[in-house]
Amino acid sequence: MGMDNRSLARVLHEIADALEIKDENAFRVRSYRLSAESVETWGGDVAEMIGKGESLRAIPGVGEGIASKLREIVERGTCAYHEELFAEVPRGLLDLLRIPGLGPKTVGLLWRKLDVTSPASLEEALAQGRLRSLPGMKDKKEERIRKGLAALRRI
Repeated sequence: MGMDNRSLARVLHEIADALEIKDENAFRVRSYRLSAESVETWGGDVAEMIGKGESLRAIPGVGEGIASKLREIVERGTCAYHEELFAEVPRGLLDLLRIPGLGPKTVGLLWRKLDVTSPASLEEALAQGRLRSLPGMKDKKEERIRKGLAALRRI
């Protein structure tokens, strides 16, 4: 089946990130994060459980909705919900989350207000001084983002 717990959890984490970037319901974001962490640390092989038709309800935080998405990921390698979210939310925004000082809320703001969709477009916005137009964007935060961006380039 080729889907280990970490790979399954990664898809759930990405769904949570996309929802948070879109500024969706915090409860839904939390439920995806919680289930992602549970899947990642689960002692058994989740894909194997799915293959045997076992219930995933034993895994903390995994309700029927998320369980059906996990089954779809194991069977198809992805799930429609993940695909729909990333048809709307540029994948490059996930790279921005790796920059220290940039959380999903700020990334969502950068995307919506400044059309920043990747590290390269963030760099451009910084160079043009466009980040200062955002509410709560102080010099210190801008400097931290600049440093984080430079660190990301070195990875």
